[in-house]
Amino acid sequence: MRILLGLYLALALCACGGSQRQAPATDAPDAAVAWPTPVGAVGLQRDQRRSDGPLLDVGIAIFDPGIPDDASTHSKLGIFPEIRRVEAQYMPVRLRETLVESNAWGPVRVLPEPNDTTVLLITGRIEYSDGLRLVLALKAVDVTGRVWLDRVYQDQSREADYPVPLGGDPYQHLYNQFANDLLAARNALAPQVLRRIPAVAKLRYAESLSPEAFAGFLATDEQGLLTAVRLPADEDPMMARVQRIQNQEYLFIDTVDEQYLQLSQEMGPTYDLWRQYGREQAIYKEDYQRRLAARDSQGRRGTFPAMQQTYNAFKWTKIQQQDLHELAVGFDNEVAPTVLEASGKVFRLNGTLDNQYAQWRDILKQIFALETGLPGS
Repeated sequence: MRILLGLYLALALCACGGSQRQAPATDAPDAAVAWPTPVGAVGLQRDQRRSDGPLLDVGIAIFDPGIPDDASTHSKLGIFPEIRRVEAQYMPVRLRETLVESNAWGPVRVLPEPNDTTVLLITGRIEYSDGLRLVLALKAVDVTGRVWLDRVYQDQSREADYPVPLGGDPYQHLYNQFANDLLAARNALAPQVLRRIPAVAKLRYAESLSPEAFAGFLATDEQGLLTAVRLPADEDPMMARVQRIQNQEYLFIDTVDEQYLQLSQEMGPTYDLWRQYGREQAIYKEDYQRRLAARDSQGRRGTFPAMQQTYNAFKWTKIQQQDLHELAVGFDNEVAPTVLEASGKVFRLNGTLDNQYAQWRDILKQIFALETGLPGS
């Protein structure tokens, strides 16, 4: 009886709403006309010249999930906010793994929030994601303010991409393309330019700890880029303290990295299944709209086979949505407190990872001010 009632409701919804139905994929927004063509099959380029230049540190901030403030638009745009927020944490981990595999960079870390003292910072925004298409706006900026990349990437999954193999991703070609573009941007810069970037980053971090103490070390050139106008001595004890404080910050970020990796491993199978159903729904919807436009009588609106397909798709979509929702809420609610040691004291950080990161940075600034007697930021 409940099954018949559910089928009746699905029939009523479809009859009343026409082609509108609840599913992980809906019509792509009007902005789709501005999206670039899909990247296609792209292999990852690996750097074979690691010793020829500095290995720059890379930070990838958790992506902007791209959720409109107007909740009434979410259904039309195919956005489930809880799932999109998890995607914004999942995708940077995949991108990090790709950059590490390219063998072209120093440490690559996932950051809870953007940090303007990062040697090379990557930020991103999810423009569209439904299992069939993924559109990401990605930007890479070094600490001097030089923009390396600022592009929108699109990739489309294929039937052969599902089921997703262990360790795989339907959109790996997109991550490969970005990694290749980032490597090309690095290779386009002169070696002396690349060597100056870490020095600016170190001074920028020192300035964030105590702006007054490190005033005058950095300036903006005619291109609007930060440059070091003078450098501290190699054995400067103040810079040694700065390095020690920064190492403590890295310790926290590495701990955060482990939690993001754990999230991606836990949600991967369920997320991949949800994306597979999303792809099937997107293809079904496009085909349905074509048949509707052609007045195809087979499976037209209101027939039992069409309604049964709609109901089954709706049922499986809701199951996967609920599983991912539980994962997302669980990750937000069950982030373990982080216990770290600095200057002989033990600190316990609570809250979400971005809140813990802000707490730890404030603590480190206070420690630096107490140890040096210098005013903090």
